[in-house]
Amino acid sequence: MSDTVRWHASPRRNVPPTTDLGTGEIRVPLALFAIDEHRGDIDLVLSRTEGESLAASLRAALTEVVESDLHQEAIR
Repeated sequence: MSDTVRWHASPRRNVPPTTDLGTGEIRVPLALFAIDEHRGDIDLVLSRTEGESLAASLRAALTEVVESDLHQEAIR
């Protein structure tokens, strides 16, 4: 198995995303992990369009999860 398969990123705790009002860029501070071992920090830099697209995708995914949870509760 490739070592990169075990890597993942999570938002850095207590470090909010920032916006550059001049360029419209959005910086999302991330912590990089290999399994559960912290390997470093990096910023995900998105254009305004990319940030809006990501936000819309996350909203849709979260809506799916909530609807699935409600469905599971209804059939219990």
